[in-house]
Order: sequence, then structure tokens, then C-alpha cells
Amino acid sequence: MSLLDALNEVKKSGFDPKKGKEYNAFENIPAGTYKVSLDGVTHNAKNDRDFLLLSFLVIEGKYEGKTESVFPTLAQVTSTGKAMPQFVIARSISMLQVIGEMVDTPIPDSDFDHDSETDAYEDLANTLTPAKGKVLMMTIKETPNKKDPDRPYRNYEFSRAEQPKKLEVDGKQDPFAGNTGSDIEITDDMLPFDK
Repeated sequence: MSLLDALNEVKKSGFDPKKGKEYNAFENIPAGTYKVSLDGVTHNAKNDRDFLLLSFLVIEGKYEGKTESVFPTLAQVTSTGKAMPQFVIARSISMLQVIGEMVDTPIPDSDFDHDSETDAYEDLANTLTPAKGKVLMMTIKETPNKKDPDRPYRNYEFSRAEQPKKLEVDGKQDPFAGNTGSDIEITDDMLPFDK
């Protein structure tokens, strides 16, 4: 992408420098249904807290090329030290299992058979990494956030999508099959590079 392409993308977004707010390239894609590929699976840590990051790349439509990041939590304790509500963990587990099924990579119960979320995140990342590039449908729904109205809660639903067909190449379709090469010998003097 050239600088001019980047400028045109900023202009298309409705950005107005007179409003004094920078263009946000990472702005969430709107609620809706999108065909996506599982673009990344990462187990990481920040500020002494583990997290699992799943990123989904929109592969069709107006938002093609944009990503949506999902952070399912298995933490037993909140950042304030309180016990994590059980429904939050249960929702994350069910979401992970649904994603696994939609990309034909079922998540075994053993991925959750750990005393710490660190080990579970590591197993989940190892289980889902081979599914990177698989296609699925993602529906984003938003609900109001009373504490921060500018940041509504984002809820996700996933469903199957037809996987792209793999290109099968055999000897009959190989454009180089039967090519015996050439008798031309290339010397250094023929190359356009300085010595």
C-alpha cells in the first residue's frame, strides 16, 4: 500500500481533521455477519495476566481485510481480585468449542483439564493453530454497556462456511511436466548486475 492509498483510505472513512480526533484504523467492524478466516491463535501475557487471542480476518464484502479480535477468558479471578463469575468462564468455553467445531478442529476436554488458565491457554493454542486459515461465519451482536456507553458489549456467534477447494495438481495438469529444460548456458557477463 502506498502513502497515497493510505491517505485515500483515511478520506473514505469520513475522517475530518477539523474535529481534532485521529483516524482509528483499528476501529471495530460494525455488528453484522461476516465470512472470516481464523487468522491467528496466540497465547500471551500482559501485566501478569495470561490471555488467549483469536483473530478473525474478514475475507469478503465491504470490510474485507479488517480483523476482529476475540479474547475468551478462562481466568478464575478478575483483575480486581474477585472470583470470576462462572457464567463468564462457561460462555468462553462454549465459544471455544463452537469455533473448534466450525473449523473442523474439535477441542478435546483435556485442553480444559488444568488447575491454571495458563496451561489451558497453551493447550488451546496448540489445538487451534493447525486450523489457521479455515473459513467460518462470524455474527457480531452488540448490547449496551451502562458503564461505558461508547463501548457496547460485543457478543459472537459462529457457524460453518464452505471451505475453499484445494487446487489439485497432477502430472497431467502440471505446466512444466515433460519440460526438459534448455541448452542455454548463462554466464556472469550476461547478468545485469555490477560486479
